[in-house]
Amino acid sequence: MIYKLIRWSRQLRIILGGNKDREERFELFEVSLHILDFRRKLIPLGYQENLFSHTFKHQIFTVRKLDKDGKHQYHLRLYDDNGRMIVTGHWERDYFVSQKEHMDGKDLRKLTKKEITELRRVL
Repeated sequence: MIYKLIRWSRQLRIILGGNKDREERFELFEVSLHILDFRRKLIPLGYQENLFSHTFKHQIFTVRKLDKDGKHQYHLRLYDDNGRMIVTGHWERDYFVSQKEHMDGKDLRKLTKKEITELRRVL
């Protein structure tokens, strides 16, 4: 029951979400993957589905992975932009470590070239 409620609220957030501009600055690259392939390739690397994150318009999937320091996370999103599958991502304070610092954007940054290259290789 709770899972259905989460899925329903996520669908509602997708329909109502509109502030995609904020996420566009973290655009990484375009992929030619189906959502299941995106998931299948990232889950074994330690990424988890992220059901509670903010949802933007055209977003179809989001995952997060805790960084080795235990205080930060990698956050990736997959968008369907009129048939183009776009990956965005950033590194930030983990929500479960400090909700306030996460929401305030403490330590928020774009992924490094090395991190992006690693993701491209996998995807």
